[in-house]
Amino acid sequence: MVEKLLNIIERVASREYEKDNWRGILDSVAELFEADGAALGEIKEQYLYYTKISSGFRRLIPDYTPEKYKVPLTRSAAAWAFKKGFIIVNDYQNFPDAVECWKKVGLKKVLVSLITKDKEIAGVLAVARVNSDKPFTEKDGRILRDLAFIFYFIVKEEQEKRKIMEKAIRDHLTNLYNRLYLEEEGVREIERAKRYNYPISLIIFDLDNFKRVNDEYGHLAGDEVLIKFAQIVSSNIRKTDIPARFGGEEFVVLLPNTDSQSAWKIAERIRETFERELFEFGKNTFKITVSAGVATCKPEDDCSLECLLAMADSALYEAKRDGKNRVKVYVPSKVS
Repeated sequence: MVEKLLNIIERVASREYEKDNWRGILDSVAELFEADGAALGEIKEQYLYYTKISSGFRRLIPDYTPEKYKVPLTRSAAAWAFKKGFIIVNDYQNFPDAVECWKKVGLKKVLVSLITKDKEIAGVLAVARVNSDKPFTEKDGRILRDLAFIFYFIVKEEQEKRKIMEKAIRDHLTNLYNRLYLEEEGVREIERAKRYNYPISLIIFDLDNFKRVNDEYGHLAGDEVLIKFAQIVSSNIRKTDIPARFGGEEFVVLLPNTDSQSAWKIAERIRETFERELFEFGKNTFKITVSAGVATCKPEDDCSLECLLAMADSALYEAKRDGKNRVKVYVPSKVS
């Protein structure tokens, strides 16, 4: 066991995990504990997401996604681990805080350790047995806890790198994606749409008379308007969609696997919601509207991101020309 443990530590130190997103190292962790699977989890808000899993778990759960198998922090084995850094559950099927989706996988024995240092928790390291009735021991728990402590430094470094990367692709005011990210990811999404033969739509929003808000109420009021609009956009789209602040008061949403009619409905819902919003700034109250242009690339079309943007911008121009506070859909040589 010591030799296997040292081998894992050596491979972590040499950054082998960068090659396959921890898969090989987690396979070795599972082997070390004679487990059927091992996983690394990240804590986000009130849930634990196992973002990195071993090959064993992949075989057991072919449709695995971190979202589908997320674990509520308040009722889980991880919550019990806070007292001594790890928790042993040798009868998971009857464990009071067992998570239903993981029970269905057939987990029998579970060992969970916090990835922590000086009371700062960076995540969770877990191993589980499905086919074996051999119980985990206190010694197993201490070894996993020590291994998790070593993992802490690497996991924390990865998290800090992600934060930096996230800042680089986010608009600092609205927290939507920025134009650079949209232009890079948009090209990939359009190529994916062509490959898998589905439509992709794009909406351009432009806040009506936004300059007047800045001139009459100040730039702080303008910032509040932009932030609120971004929140409305985010709450009315899917996780697979790409919302971005394109510049100033202009926003773009890229909608994979979405036809023209569905995109129009989304844009219209966002427009209506924003129109109802009453802004209060100091002693002043005011409302503001938004116009939008919608464009769609069908599977048989040969579109680029620049083409979609140009078509949506043309539709937006028609919306502005026809009185603002409306959504227009682009069709070749005609906007409706």
